[in-house]
Amino acid sequence: MSKPESRAAAVPDKEIAFTGSVAFFGHDWTESTVIKRIRAFSGLGLRVLGFNFRRDKFGKDFTPFWDNVHLGVTADRAYGRRLLAMLLALPRVLRHRRELRRVRFFYARNIDMCALALAAKLLTGASAPLVYEVLDVQRVFIGRGPASLLFRWAERRLLKHCKLLVVSSPDFDSHYFRSRQGYRGRVFLLENKISFAQAAAVERPVETPAAACAPRPAPDKWVIGWFGTLRCPKSLAMLCRIAEALPDKVEIYLRGVPTETGLRVFQEAIAGHPNMIYGGEYRNPDDLAEIYGRVHLTWAFDFLDEGTNSKWLLPNRIYEGGYFGSVALTSSDTRTGEKVRELGLGYTFEAPEVENLIAFLRWYSIDEHLARRSHILSLPRQEFCDLYDTQDLCELILSLPLGPQRQTAAPLLQTRASEHPNG
Repeated sequence: MSKPESRAAAVPDKEIAFTGSVAFFGHDWTESTVIKRIRAFSGLGLRVLGFNFRRDKFGKDFTPFWDNVHLGVTADRAYGRRLLAMLLALPRVLRHRRELRRVRFFYARNIDMCALALAAKLLTGASAPLVYEVLDVQRVFIGRGPASLLFRWAERRLLKHCKLLVVSSPDFDSHYFRSRQGYRGRVFLLENKISFAQAAAVERPVETPAAACAPRPAPDKWVIGWFGTLRCPKSLAMLCRIAEALPDKVEIYLRGVPTETGLRVFQEAIAGHPNMIYGGEYRNPDDLAEIYGRVHLTWAFDFLDEGTNSKWLLPNRIYEGGYFGSVALTSSDTRTGEKVRELGLGYTFEAPEVENLIAFLRWYSIDEHLARRSHILSLPRQEFCDLYDTQDLCELILSLPLGPQRQTAAPLLQTRASEHPNG
């Protein structure tokens, strides 16, 4: 039976609440999805005891709102230094052995945090299940060299001790964990949606039938927004080419942190384009309505790891953009493109993408845009917002047996979103 679309539906059913605590092991306590996950667990009544590192790239002024044990500072892909940091952090974790024995489950983001969580679980004698969450399959896991072989071997060993694997895209399960890692355990799909705890803070635009049909003037420029972790150098180069080709028709609005190029190179790349505007970092979810309210189109391309992770992932942007009625632009031959076509969230493009995008933007009309936006805003809230997903995840985790996991071919476990098509 479907749940009605309403403002009250921005939080799970009132009678569903969990007790006890969860030990959350995170790679960066300022990273938005770490904060989102902890906020969701807290919103369901669980006390979060966080064991988290810090990476010096996001939210320098952010202060954890949960009980947080700071484990030190690490960096992206610096695996050797991260291993040393983990060894140094273990004694800090074990100081909380009494609390760790009482948690209801261990939840770990990324392979190194899974290893640290497993060490803590074994050394404290805790019986709670260990859950491993993967939101990206990093390139070091894909190659054929010695480092990739070592990482995949280590991950397979860790997976034997995990009661549940959580992925943000079904392609991570089918194209990597099952096909390459031979994993046959339980898998839960937790997409990168806006969490119910976040949605309580941001109102979704409402498109009435009268407003949708009312004539509106075409904007002076189509505004394309690229938000979040700005990690794709190819996307930056493509946006620069679009800005140069259509200076009077397109504006590029950028918010977030450029992680791969660094801020200086990023700013130098856009400096020669007056129609490219970088507004710096933003707060999630506090600033989402403001930044998506400024744009017509959401840049959902990703080429950082073409053919593998970039082809498989489902990014935050399609959920955030869809929640606010922004129209998505992305590659055709990707899981993101499949999602965009399935829900009618926007437009997909084949190579050569830049030339096709420029042609599209010259053709795009206000009538076309308003029709697409109206459709997106008519879709159920749970397509973009985690109304039940984390609740279902917690219910599953807390029902798991404590004994060794049997390696049978378990199906990918979906959330209740599919049971509520209308709302």
